[in-house]
Amino acid sequence: MTVIDKVWLGADPGGNGNFGIAILQSDGTASTYCVGCADEAVQTLVRHLQLNPAGVGVDAPLWWSSGHSSDRRADRWLRTRYHLPGGRVQAANSLRGAALVQGVMFVYRARQRFPEVNVTETHPKALLTALGLNDWNSFCSRFSVMAEIENVHERDAVISAVAAREGFERRWLNDLSVSRDESEQDPSGYWLAPIHYFWPEK
Repeated sequence: MTVIDKVWLGADPGGNGNFGIAILQSDGTASTYCVGCADEAVQTLVRHLQLNPAGVGVDAPLWWSSGHSSDRRADRWLRTRYHLPGGRVQAANSLRGAALVQGVMFVYRARQRFPEVNVTETHPKALLTALGLNDWNSFCSRFSVMAEIENVHERDAVISAVAAREGFERRWLNDLSVSRDESEQDPSGYWLAPIHYFWPEK
């Protein structure tokens, strides 16, 4: 029997039936599910967890800006660094409510069950572009992941769990939450804190 010493969670918040979640184990195997809301996501994860998660990755903006379009420095950096159009890395004002509200509520509910859990924001689609990985098999090979996925929501949840693992295991040291505009919330000290945004390169 495989010894599991850590698990990481991933979430891709969406609407009914499109909220992807993943449980990534230390041996690289991942279980995935699609549910309808943050409450169902936390309930499903709790039913399938064997121990407390070491970290959670969430594909949603987890701190906001009161500036123009609610755009953040991290999002502008990603668009510029990887030549991504605004439709790929959107300002918060352009996103649907499922990503905004359900993402924040998922973290809030998860921390009610696991008060000390580490959380990082993620952006799976931008990450695949940044790493030059064009297909699922390439990603799994690069990060030693074994997961059967049925849709993009489950895929993005697994990628988010990997981002949590890499960030909190100190392999990704660039935290995009540190450099912000004055109009942005401080993710190290506001009501949902602490929140990180680990990225694999400077």
